[in-house]
Amino acid sequence: MEPSLGEYFDDIAKQRLKRLKSGCILLSEERLRDPNFESSIVLICAHNDDGAFGFVVNRPSHMPLCEVFSVDVPLRDCKRKIYIGGPVRQEELQLLQITDNPRQHSLEIAPRVFLGGEWSTLEEILDTDENATRLFLGYSGWGAGQLEGEILQGAWEVFNVDLYKLFTNPEQNLIGNVETLRNYLSEVSSA
Repeated sequence: MEPSLGEYFDDIAKQRLKRLKSGCILLSEERLRDPNFESSIVLICAHNDDGAFGFVVNRPSHMPLCEVFSVDVPLRDCKRKIYIGGPVRQEELQLLQITDNPRQHSLEIAPRVFLGGEWSTLEEILDTDENATRLFLGYSGWGAGQLEGEILQGAWEVFNVDLYKLFTNPEQNLIGNVETLRNYLSEVSSA
């Protein structure tokens, strides 16, 4: 007897849940009707029994960096990209390091990809190579079981990718409709 359509989709959802972990990538499905996540790629920085935390990695802010902060930002840094990491606490700066030499007190998400670190000033952050340090305003967060429920409802695809490759490849690979993004994520998939 062949499996029913419902059993087929249940199997897909179960496979997606198996890939859900810190360091995975989420791709929003069209049935997710949240404008905060339309055609979004989300890096899950932490996932445990308490919930999940991550950043939308393909949504650059349209506001110049010098307008984001109340301190003087050197003119050379004014056009530096800053991303909208998600709808939670958009007034807070978060950062990812793509490096072999992370800052002290950084959290390793994947080989050569780190969250946070110890920084003294904004100027110190801005002096880093833009390709090695990504800046985010806000983050994406889910309570216990919330993300799993959304995955079971078909709102997210889950990918395990080579994050270093994802962040060092041309950024235009992270722009497009859901199908284009799905194809690209499948290309950089690590499992």
